[in-house]
Amino acid sequence: MRYVVVGGGVAGVCCAEELCRLCPQDSVALVSADRVLKGVSVVARLSRTLEELQLVEKRLDELPYPNLRMVQGVAAGVDAAGKSLLLASGERVPYDKLCICAGARPKQLPAEAFVTSAAAAAACTKPGSSGSVQPLTQQQQQQQQAGREERQQAEQRGGWELEQMRQRVLTIRDTDSVARLAQRLASARHVAVVGNGGIALELISGLKGIDVTWVLKHGHIGDAFFDLDAAQFLLEELQHQRRQQEGQGQPAPAEQPAPQQAGAQQAEAQQHGAQPEAVEQQTEPHRRPTQQPETTQPEAASSPGSVLGHAVGPRWVQQLPAGTAALSGSTGRVDVEYGCEVASVQLLRSQGGAAEQQTQQQEREQHVGRPNGSDGLLSSGTPASPPAAEPRLLLTLTNGKQLEADLVLLAIGVTPALGWVPASMERSKDGGLRVNRHMQCSDPVYAAGDSAACEWAASESAHWFQMRLWSQARSMGIYAAHCMAGVQDQTGADMAFELFTHVTHFLGKKVVLLGLYNGQRLQEEPAQDIAVYSRVTEGPERTFVRVLLLRGRVQGAVLIGDTDLEETFENLIMDQLDVGAYGPALLDPDFELDHVFD
Repeated sequence: MRYVVVGGGVAGVCCAEELCRLCPQDSVALVSADRVLKGVSVVARLSRTLEELQLVEKRLDELPYPNLRMVQGVAAGVDAAGKSLLLASGERVPYDKLCICAGARPKQLPAEAFVTSAAAAAACTKPGSSGSVQPLTQQQQQQQQAGREERQQAEQRGGWELEQMRQRVLTIRDTDSVARLAQRLASARHVAVVGNGGIALELISGLKGIDVTWVLKHGHIGDAFFDLDAAQFLLEELQHQRRQQEGQGQPAPAEQPAPQQAGAQQAEAQQHGAQPEAVEQQTEPHRRPTQQPETTQPEAASSPGSVLGHAVGPRWVQQLPAGTAALSGSTGRVDVEYGCEVASVQLLRSQGGAAEQQTQQQEREQHVGRPNGSDGLLSSGTPASPPAAEPRLLLTLTNGKQLEADLVLLAIGVTPALGWVPASMERSKDGGLRVNRHMQCSDPVYAAGDSAACEWAASESAHWFQMRLWSQARSMGIYAAHCMAGVQDQTGADMAFELFTHVTHFLGKKVVLLGLYNGQRLQEEPAQDIAVYSRVTEGPERTFVRVLLLRGRVQGAVLIGDTDLEETFENLIMDQLDVGAYGPALLDPDFELDHVFD
């Protein structure tokens, strides 16, 4: 049997490793554009279904499986009739069973959001057309030549401005983008973070000593994970941490306004999950000489077609340096703009008065006036080193407000990277491949991780739903391997779909999500049948607990901090005991929850 797995992220690596373990006599090929793969190790088992995981980078030649071979290349298509995977290099990889674990690509700002003043000026200088062709005088010819030169200069200025913007509008997605961000933070005073998912939440906690404006389209922070009460608890934690920084000699932010209660709290929640699994590159191999993070790579444009590495995984903010607020004049504050998105980005041209503007304009013209290949200019026509005084970015938001920033950090969700997959394979609304109970999208093609849409689980699993998380990518990859090997009924690997569980860390606190923690799939239930209780425990280590009940039975829970309640609430959800009679006392710290099971 020839098994082929596409994708070197969490789902693909876990699927390939499990196939090697289950089928040692069969051939397993892992296709990835990057030789550095993403694996998972278990840090701690917190309960029967809840594990705290750690992502690790590994090279394929380090994996101890003699029947596993590496195919470094970019998937370009599937020949279903010939049972072969097509690579961009023209190579064909034959298979008997294929599993697509191609990951997801981060969403980007649309191209029209980047506004260049030079492009507008060029449009204004385009010559008009007349109804008849008349001989041109020498003066008219000179004017036309001057107009052409002016438009050429305008286009070059526009290209320089666009490159400047793209270099400082960063998509935080993989380990390389984190290294580039660390470089840029050294000179940043004000950063705009756009997004409201897990990466955005971690970014906010990791950006210390820098003024931050947080732009999110929802009514409160962490909308994909938390209701208003939990979001307010985390916001208070953020303020508390900043006050502690002030006590240690770092500036603190101004007090935050209470989050708006308006806005859709569940809109596109599954598009903003924390730590989506690794993306499978679709352009060309991304070569890394070592496994160490690359901290000296040149800046790359954040374009949809650029080659991306694997997802950052947990605790990646520890790689970010502290800001230099005391030197730059920053206050270290965090401001939140609720219910809006970025409408446009442009270079700010009104800094420093007329004399400084003229100097900056002359510097730009000196750069764009050089021929390609000369000193200071890359072959693409981009200056190798921008002028010393970089103009700031001006963001216009959909609520009409404008703000200035040195960097814009995007974390606005992901979309499955399946442009190379035949259209005959059915997609779900979110773009993933629709799979059946055995992770098949067609015979003999399977899918897992971000590439798969497990719509079947809605009818079979009362307390599980899909969210694009690397923890789910792991369990899906393993289950897909069991289905491909035909042993799923004997191993019980589908137990991973019985209860939604996820553990992560936001603002330095452990966050545990269990079941339908935010009322997912309960929108049609009568409001009087749903009860929600929450508590905040004060002390040196503040904790937050929120539990949701339907007709007296626990459906989900949110635990923030070290509550030691993971196993208890997992059992309450799985056993579906009627605890409605206890009411809010269920969360009383002195209440013996263990007695419920007697």
